[in-house]
Amino acid sequence: MRFNKKLVALATAGALTALTAIPAMAFENEFHGAYTLRYFLSNYENGGGGAILQGSTPGKPTGNTTENLRTNNYFEQRARLFYTAKASDDLKLVTAFEIDSVFGDKAQGGLTNANSNAFSTTGTTAAFRNSGGAMESDAVNLETKWVYLQFKIPSTPTTVLAGIMPVKDSIKGILLDADIAGVLTSSKLGNATVNAGYFRAYDQSFFTVGTPQNNAAGNVRGNQNLDIGALEFKYDISKDTKAGLVYYIYADGRPFYTAVTATTPVDQATMIHTFGLTGEGKVGPVALSGFAAYQFSLLRAVDSNNSTAYVNALAYNVAAKVAVGPGTLRSALLFTSGNDNNASNSRSKHLTGWIGTTQSSDASWASTTGTCTYNESGMMLLNRNALNGPTTTDASIIYNTSNGSNPLNAQGMYLYTLGYDATITPKLYTNVNAGAAWVAHTNSLKPTDKTPGNGKQNGTNYMGTEVNIETGYKLYPNLTAKVQAAYVILGGYYKNSLVKGDGTATDPENPYTARLILSYAF
Repeated sequence: MRFNKKLVALATAGALTALTAIPAMAFENEFHGAYTLRYFLSNYENGGGGAILQGSTPGKPTGNTTENLRTNNYFEQRARLFYTAKASDDLKLVTAFEIDSVFGDKAQGGLTNANSNAFSTTGTTAAFRNSGGAMESDAVNLETKWVYLQFKIPSTPTTVLAGIMPVKDSIKGILLDADIAGVLTSSKLGNATVNAGYFRAYDQSFFTVGTPQNNAAGNVRGNQNLDIGALEFKYDISKDTKAGLVYYIYADGRPFYTAVTATTPVDQATMIHTFGLTGEGKVGPVALSGFAAYQFSLLRAVDSNNSTAYVNALAYNVAAKVAVGPGTLRSALLFTSGNDNNASNSRSKHLTGWIGTTQSSDASWASTTGTCTYNESGMMLLNRNALNGPTTTDASIIYNTSNGSNPLNAQGMYLYTLGYDATITPKLYTNVNAGAAWVAHTNSLKPTDKTPGNGKQNGTNYMGTEVNIETGYKLYPNLTAKVQAAYVILGGYYKNSLVKGDGTATDPENPYTARLILSYAF
């Protein structure tokens, strides 16, 4: 009898185990990730990030105060972990997490809260992102990168993504390239694809800028936001030829959109409209791609008199690549328009500078916000290229596609690049690149010649030329060792823009970097 009871108990436990296992077996649990370790030797890269050699006033480039900068050396690492809960090809949850640190940074709670987006008071200790590399480690440093649901609406050609996701515009990221919360739909209609998206970048009720009736204590949730909308129509003319028409709206309804000397709320609600034509195709062995884009808007309260300025800006790009020998030859040109010297004062009612999404979290413009990119260049220091830059500490001369720190001093740029990607053996490769950059328009950001008695802005808009190389070797199928090196020869734009200790003028030091990298993907 006891034996039978034990048998029944075992059978019941087995049945319950089988029943609980059935739902789990219907899912596919996908785990993968990447780890990157970098060692730097550089005069400008220093474990921070953002724009180098750019000042907020004429003739004051930052990042260099002497004729010979000391060489920084440091390590940084990044681990990314991806998990996908896949019920079917039409339904899955996608998540991504990130752990960043610089060797010797901070740990064990010894961090200062200086983030305006934090709920604790400035000056208190708390564990923050990009930390834990100091002795004894122990930091709260697991960041949420993506969390979104992806599903296909039954009996329709439409797929929906909802949550925090990576979003890059179809004009090669020069307007928006960021992780952002929102909803995106994509519908495949024969040879056509229609994408429509709504994204919320910031809700001002979480922040503090403004007078008491406008600050976080008084804001109603969802009434003062930075919202971004996207509508893209793409058509496959043939296997190799594609065309597209895109529209993006940048709707900012937050107070004190730019810095003004005002003590009462100012209506600075702004809508920036961006239209673009995109295309790609092949002419014989040459693959071509490019776009043309136009922006228009009204910017309110651009000065202390609450003046309003019209914005009409342009951008275009053309790129080509062709197989040559053991690799691929690449060439590309990017142009974004800029503002002239009158744009920063109330006399100007017309702005022509391209506006990227370089917004800070507290309703102000920030040149160090990396939410627009141009990854096609292959540069390491000349422009922000997320595909060829450091992980958390990327720094570059042209850090955003506006080439400025706000819409009033956006200089715009011409950037021409040439590169070659060579596969030497199945395990060994080499990439070489060269690029040259010019500002599109002279304005207040342009340095002045500090030679005694001069004081005039330099006569050339030539910023400089970069040459770089990357060589990689696969130690294992999933582990690659790389060496990167880059050097920038600064142009006349920076001539005599600094003053030495003896009072004489001098040029900033040419930027350089050398990096040793281990990259593991699994």
